[in-house]
Amino acid sequence: MIIWTILFIIFGFFIYLNYIKIEFLNLRTGCKKISAAVVEYRKEKAPMRNDYTELDYSYVKIDLENEEYTIRKLKYGNSMNKPFDIGQRVDVFWYGSDLLYWNAYDNGINKYLPKNGIF
Repeated sequence: MIIWTILFIIFGFFIYLNYIKIEFLNLRTGCKKISAAVVEYRKEKAPMRNDYTELDYSYVKIDLENEEYTIRKLKYGNSMNKPFDIGQRVDVFWYGSDLLYWNAYDNGINKYLPKNGIF
């Protein structure tokens, strides 16, 4: 009985991960891909309440059409390592006021999950 419970929990976890990936891909579908360069990392508090873990957030430089640029925080934090090198060009997109990483679900275990759902 314990084995079935563990398998059910693991299966449910993978269904949840797949749902999150599909939601992100649907969100990304109507957006324009923008190329940006990573300029620095800043440690900031994690977005969860009462969690004082500091994550390394990338700050990227987005070139504008009139020879100007703006530096914005990329909502792609990590506490283990810095996923990008300084100066590396990454693809991003705007979702509301948030700047999101285009290939966020193309690494780790997420790249093995199907893009159109399990069922």
